[in-house]
Amino acid sequence: MVINESDHSQIVIFYFSGTGNTWWVSEELIRQFVKLGYRARAYSIENISINQALELIQDSEIAGFAYPVHGSDLPLTMKEFILQLPVLPGKRAFVFCTQWLWSGDGAAVGGNYLKDKGFCVQWGEHFLMPNNVSISLIRLPYTNNHKRLSKVLGRAAKQAAIFAKKIDSGRVSLRGFNRVSFCLGSIQRLPFRRVFHKFQDDIGIDHNSCIDCGECVRMCPVDNLYYEDEVIKTKGNCIICLRCYNFCPVAAVTHMGRAHLPGRGEPYRGPVENFDPTVLKDLQS
Repeated sequence: MVINESDHSQIVIFYFSGTGNTWWVSEELIRQFVKLGYRARAYSIENISINQALELIQDSEIAGFAYPVHGSDLPLTMKEFILQLPVLPGKRAFVFCTQWLWSGDGAAVGGNYLKDKGFCVQWGEHFLMPNNVSISLIRLPYTNNHKRLSKVLGRAAKQAAIFAKKIDSGRVSLRGFNRVSFCLGSIQRLPFRRVFHKFQDDIGIDHNSCIDCGECVRMCPVDNLYYEDEVIKTKGNCIICLRCYNFCPVAAVTHMGRAHLPGRGEPYRGPVENFDPTVLKDLQS
């Protein structure tokens, strides 16, 4: 059965994105849905209230939910967003996650939370995106070379087109929703959940480098950073999205007690050139 029976069908996507990867895939999917004749739009959950989201879901044929995986788990903000939703029996939904290598059941974890809210989750997908972890202590390979990034984004765009067509066709497609994927995901998720609280107070500020621009305070999705006595301090409720770490203009934000090493190039600053992280958060609120 083809779901898109008229040009009045509507799809809405709610996403959380730390440094832009999930934002990029969400917008690419919206472009694909529009090509297929849908009215479609994506919203950062930092820019929308639960009541607004509920109204959009009720007005839509299908609702999508998207996030980057943190230790094969949902970011805390997305988990809280879903938990605040009322039970919506039978509402068709899809879920996707962005990741660098693999997460096992990264999409299924969110799908299970949605199922608990009554959603009929029919589609799930994992998108490989550029590595955004440029922490100096963990020397994982990453790049800000946009010629190299374009190859990764090109593959993700093709994958988004295929995923959109699967949803349009009505054919159920649930990547990672199986026992093997669950076991693989649990290898990361179980230890991550045990130590997560320890990382929530690991963001710091190198006050010798800080220029007091306030960008980190304004862009933090959970208001973990604040001014006190003309000094930026932390509340200890970081969700490890690394937005402040990657987008500080002078690399004054530290993680696990260390600042970014200049020899590694600039921290990862989004999937496109001159990416503006303020699109992810309403800085006027």
